Amino acid sequence: MASQRLRHLVCLILLQTWTWESLGKDSQTAVYELRGQQNVLEFIQQTVNKLRPVSSLGPGAKVVFDVKLSGNGHTVNPTNPIIYDKVNMNKGEGYSRKTGKFTAPRCGLYFFSYSSLPGRGTKTDVQLLKNNTRVSLIHSVLPKGSSQLSMRNIILELHKGDKVWVQLVTGTLWSEGGSLSFQGFLLGQ
Repeated sequence: MASQRLRHLVCLILLQTWTWESLGKDSQTAVYELRGQQNVLEFIQQTVNKLRPVSSLGPGAKVVFDVKLSGNGHTVNPTNPIIYDKVNMNKGEGYSRKTGKFTAPRCGLYFFSYSSLPGRGTKTDVQLLKNNTRVSLIHSVLPKGSSQLSMRNIILELHKGDKVWVQLVTGTLWSEGGSLSFQGFLLGQ
């Protein structure tokens, strides 16, 4: 049952990433709709097929977190790290809402996803760090008056106790309806 929920979570994360990237609209003013529903269904089925091996993880599948930054129309300024205050899921208790950091409870390969929604027309850099070293970056330079939601996914090998977090380096982020999020889970050992 837990492995089925994990597959659903991965599908939703990948579908959300694919949808935002393929549509490429201004997320603050546009209404998003899925185009080519058949392609979306094929994408979901392909993703589920790729994730079938995850069902054999056993206890490792219980390390999963999904957090968001609350606040409607709230502006986030550079901070280290971003502290996501709305915890939807935290199995394995790896995410700390006090520090904003995920601490690996066990060794293994982990999947992470994080988002950026820059303030209108600002240059923004949002990075994912592992033990104080940048491992991923979302860099945005947008025309005046525009904004676009971006997401990045990454797979990292972590040792027990390694820390991973998101940091806004330059610019400002806009928090609307849970648009700023950070997710992760253990893929395998």
